Amino acid sequence: MKYFVGCAGWRYGSLVTGFYPATLDPKDYLAYYSRVFDLAQVSMSSSYKHALGRWAEETPDSFRFIVKVPRQATDINLIGKFLEDLAAIEEKVLAIIVQVPAAMTLMEGRKWLDKILAKCVYHGYSAAVEFGHGSWFQDMTYNILREHGAALVWSDRHLNPIVTSDFLYLRLANNNEKAWIEKVKEQDQLEFAVIVVDNPAKANETLELLGLRRRKYAGPLPAPSLPYMEPWKGRVVMCVDLNAFYPSCEELREPALRGKPHAVIMTDQKDKVTKGVVSSCSYEARKFGVRSAMPLARVLALCPDIVLRPVDMPYYKQISEKVMDVLALYASVLEQASIDEAFLDCTGRAENDPYEHATRIKKAIREECGLLSSIGVAPSKSAAKIASDFKKPDGLTIVHPDYVQKFLAPLEVRRISGVGPKTQLALGKIGIETIGQLAAFDVQKLTERFGRNGLWMWKIANGSEDEAVQPREDSVSLSTEHTLEEFTKDRDRIFVYLDELVDEIYGRLVRHGYMFRTVGVKIVRADFTTETREISFQELQARRESISSVIGQLLSRFSFGDSTQAVRKVGLRATILVSIREEEIQIRSQKTLLDYL
Repeated sequence: MKYFVGCAGWRYGSLVTGFYPATLDPKDYLAYYSRVFDLAQVSMSSSYKHALGRWAEETPDSFRFIVKVPRQATDINLIGKFLEDLAAIEEKVLAIIVQVPAAMTLMEGRKWLDKILAKCVYHGYSAAVEFGHGSWFQDMTYNILREHGAALVWSDRHLNPIVTSDFLYLRLANNNEKAWIEKVKEQDQLEFAVIVVDNPAKANETLELLGLRRRKYAGPLPAPSLPYMEPWKGRVVMCVDLNAFYPSCEELREPALRGKPHAVIMTDQKDKVTKGVVSSCSYEARKFGVRSAMPLARVLALCPDIVLRPVDMPYYKQISEKVMDVLALYASVLEQASIDEAFLDCTGRAENDPYEHATRIKKAIREECGLLSSIGVAPSKSAAKIASDFKKPDGLTIVHPDYVQKFLAPLEVRRISGVGPKTQLALGKIGIETIGQLAAFDVQKLTERFGRNGLWMWKIANGSEDEAVQPREDSVSLSTEHTLEEFTKDRDRIFVYLDELVDEIYGRLVRHGYMFRTVGVKIVRADFTTETREISFQELQARRESISSVIGQLLSRFSFGDSTQAVRKVGLRATILVSIREEEIQIRSQKTLLDYL
């Protein structure tokens, strides 16, 4: 069973005294709190609504909220609207706390409770119910809770707690802590337990009673989400993750899908999709519980109105290539990790303001390709990858070199890319649940248990992983583009624009030490349609003239007649790149007749 332990709020009282660093701005309290504890309970009011988007952005993906419905809110429709307003933090809400008004009779109260819990289920929320007096504790009440999968709030008021759901909620006051925790531990068949206390000191006592590590606090903000003013030392690595990529591609060619629950299905059917499993789905579909690898029958049960489209890999690859072309303009080195993810080494280009550089990348992807992305910025690939997953969709997380270990320490080990369920389970058996615990563990014992992977995991946890950003041989390319001030169909003018790009792309090839085999020209029409033409040499090339000499030949393969759209952007691309040093090694390793004499 997973435990979530946190405080009722994060703003006032003993939470402020002795918990937050004295220099911390109150607007950053939640960002700090959420990197110490993994749960906060908040009693909502209309004044909070404007802050929900910020709450979602400044808390880690693993952070959770318990939301208490205002006691005075009894109107069913208003509560339904209240639940709709929580959309910004929906994926981070563990449960809704419903307080049954003491003034209601049992008969009207049960009807009211049944409707409220049905509303919670409809909006995808679990609920825990708090009763005002003991007369409610009857079989009919428990049946309503069980029917809707709602939990009964455990507290000192109710000394005989009953389980009616797959989770439990305990509001721990100042009495009988040990007895209550023992009761919680007995329920190991449940999915999770929520334990809410009054202050950080009590939270740490509770964690200790559960056999979990205490949380350290009253130090510097451990996980920055805003740019730091200190100089950036060392590499600047960015991980760019395209959010809900396949569904977003479908929205590009079918804008009517935007805002609707829809999914891309792995199937052999072309027209009407009636079988298969989910490859990816929109964020709207995820609100219904739809997830990747889910069978279609289960998807339709959760969301009968979902729109289905078959996987179209050639189309997705075309969009991906367009994004990678954009990213190449901002990177010293680009490594495409997958169709929807890439690492950029921006050292030498972004140290002065990595936040601004990443913001420009996000804007370019959105404006040039119509897609949202989440970016993590850090001094290493592993930390950048974890940071890119921190805020989705459309997130940006900066991890300054001085804060890498503090950023990683509270996160679960599964956040490390490459640590799967089996490895996570094996680490758990030796007492390692967080990256901080992994960093503090004896590296020799890790190596004995996991071999080279043990050292690899330990280096990541300690922020010392230094794997280089390297172009993949099957996807290496360098490209550059220019948007025309005036759209044109004049082939000669387009030739001049392209020729002006030769020095830039050739300079980058020289700086990176690449030879190339293929040169390509891209044009983007006024209606945003993209056309490309390429030519390949028999041998690897390393001269500027090899690029400039084929531009005219490639342009002759495009049409610029009266029936065509004018050109708004041109691009030049060199692909199938090989390091000059690799080519030298390969040549030296080739045997000649003299080797056999």
